[in-house]
Amino acid sequence: MVAMIPRNSETQITRYDERDASLKEREVKGRVVYDSEISRIPDLLEYWRVARKRRATIVTVLVVVFGLTLFATVREKRVYEARALIEIQKENPDIPTLQELFQVESISDTYLETQNRILKSESLARKVIEQLGLSQVAEFASKETTTPAATWPAAHPETAQVFVAPEARTTTASVSDEVLKKFEDRLSVEPVKRSRLIEVTFDSNDPQLAANVVNALTAAYIDDNLQARWDASQKAGDWLSNELDRLKAKLEKSEDELEQYASSNGLLFLETDKGTTENIVVQQLRELQQQLTLAEANRIEKESFYRLVQKGDYSSIPGVFDNKLMQDLSERLAELERERARLIATFTADYPRVKEVQSQIDESEAVLKAGRDQAARRIAEDYQASVDRETMLEAAFRRQQKEANEIAERSVQYNILKREADTNKQLYVSLLEKLKETGVSESLKATNIRVVDPAFPPKKPARPRVILNLSLALLIGLCLGTGAAFLEEHLDNTLKTTEDVERFLQVPALGVVPVIDSQYSNHPQGIYGRARHLLHDRSGSGSNGKGSWNRIEGSGSHAPLAEAFHGLRTSVLLSRAKRPPASLLVTSAQAGEGKTTVAANLALSLAQLGESVLLIDADLRRPSLHNFFAVESGAGLVDFLTGKLDWRSLLWHAPMPELSVLFCGPVPPNPADLLSSESMPSLIREAAKEYKFVVLDSPPLLNLADSRILATLVDGVILVVGSGTTPRDLAHRACSSAVDAGSHILGATINFADATDDYYSYGYQRAQTNGNSK
Repeated sequence: MVAMIPRNSETQITRYDERDASLKEREVKGRVVYDSEISRIPDLLEYWRVARKRRATIVTVLVVVFGLTLFATVREKRVYEARALIEIQKENPDIPTLQELFQVESISDTYLETQNRILKSESLARKVIEQLGLSQVAEFASKETTTPAATWPAAHPETAQVFVAPEARTTTASVSDEVLKKFEDRLSVEPVKRSRLIEVTFDSNDPQLAANVVNALTAAYIDDNLQARWDASQKAGDWLSNELDRLKAKLEKSEDELEQYASSNGLLFLETDKGTTENIVVQQLRELQQQLTLAEANRIEKESFYRLVQKGDYSSIPGVFDNKLMQDLSERLAELERERARLIATFTADYPRVKEVQSQIDESEAVLKAGRDQAARRIAEDYQASVDRETMLEAAFRRQQKEANEIAERSVQYNILKREADTNKQLYVSLLEKLKETGVSESLKATNIRVVDPAFPPKKPARPRVILNLSLALLIGLCLGTGAAFLEEHLDNTLKTTEDVERFLQVPALGVVPVIDSQYSNHPQGIYGRARHLLHDRSGSGSNGKGSWNRIEGSGSHAPLAEAFHGLRTSVLLSRAKRPPASLLVTSAQAGEGKTTVAANLALSLAQLGESVLLIDADLRRPSLHNFFAVESGAGLVDFLTGKLDWRSLLWHAPMPELSVLFCGPVPPNPADLLSSESMPSLIREAAKEYKFVVLDSPPLLNLADSRILATLVDGVILVVGSGTTPRDLAHRACSSAVDAGSHILGATINFADATDDYYSYGYQRAQTNGNSK
């Protein structure tokens, strides 16, 4: 098909090359600028736009989730939660010592975890179930075993043990697994962090039942703990009694053997001050050793005095030095000698007084010498006596030592027997003390578990939590609704915004045409009816389309459409730098996108500038411009292409003098062949010389060659996409096919945009306000 397009001149080929180069450069620049903007600015407004657009989905999911939650909450039975707090103290001995009383208690995590598991044990649960008769309560029993009497009465705490009728209560020791499973599911035992406390909670539809179960469980737990301690004490006492009897017999036997051995070997032992026994021979040996030591010390002392006597040193001899008479004689003798010396100096020896003094001196010396000799003899006698006593003690010590050695040899076996007897005695005494302590602990029957807070019937139900459930339902419903909305948006692969056009098609967005019927008009209009409002045909449209035509700005509820086509017109005029395109082709990717409406209104908008505009209906397969202007379709473009008439004679002149329309005419059997003929490019060249703008309405680009043929003959192509109706891949394929054919795409126009969206509504609402104020 493309090969059939005529190439009339070298100038036209050069123009096509310039278009391609300009298009590629613009696409590259637009892509770089757009990507940089996207990476720099967070697209939060887009999220809000999606949420507003899909608000029906969000509200629907939210209402469904909230309604289901409300229904489930209303239908759910009220559950009451009773709780009790117990303290697990350190398991000290039954009779603590003074040190243990003032010791800081510390319990290992292992011990607390063990007690926690005991509270959750199956045996304890079975005991509580049997005690309270829960197997006959409708809340726990299965439908097959539930009887009419098996209900929980609203009893007071003091009568909490009366639960069911005696004839309805089970007396078997077995509890069904179903009842046990329900009981365990409702029971919760949790330790309080950094403490010795354990919190026990139970859920039930009856508040009194919940409290009674918790209290019964804690009471059974304490009873089991006491019973376990009592049983342990009983077993320990029985074992200690048996062991004590055995040790007593063994002790008596060992003592008898010790006594018999001592008697047969002549071993005699005495008890010392320290409470120990000692052999009499060893005791005598120790005493002889002490006496020998004293005798030796006394002999050394006597010997020292004796040696002084031998040397003639009487001044240090005891009995002389410390004798008062000897001291007086020594002093008297000294005075007499001094007096004699004084007299000799004056008188002779024969002088009576000198003789008298000399006689007294001799007498004193004789007495003093006699005293010294007597003291020397006494010292010698004492020394000899001490020597003899030491010799006798040495002989006695040797004899006693010899006897002690003999006894020591015989005491080896005795000591062995004695150690065995002492060991048996110590064991016996220790076990006897333990037996007495066990008896005391049995009488005390104390426990290390204390109930801090007993359970009371709760005033309010713990579940269902209406406010929490509904709040979570709102949150979850909002999240699910938002997720569903974004999923729906993600699965929607249609083009909706100008950003979508620029991102996926890589072409500029020239304009946005809104849908205004639902918001600004009380009577919905069709495609052409909606677009014709811009003409303001107030007197009605006849067969010739005559009426009072106003300018395109419009008024009232049609101002948003006028604003939209004003913007499209401005984008087209500014699409090229030097001069606006003279010939325009308006097409779409698929049928039903409103390309005829856009082409006609664009031509009207250009004519409002006072420039001459020719609008050609080039859709030879499904022509519709005559419906837009509400005129009968007569001769037109097909007649010109077949060579029957001149195109100027086929023009329909609109009431607006600047606008001329060339309708399609009869539908031909070969539209592509007619458009590929030399007449079509000749028509566009001639019309471009006579008219400022030439606008062509063409078939869709995909699956048809008509639009691609026409796209190579015009200065620019405008692609019309339906907001939310045109898939991205179809629009992309349409652009690619147009570019491959060598045409220049000016940009795309979004049709059927949602005018209620904040993204588009500002300009339209402002225009509506201005229109209403006129």
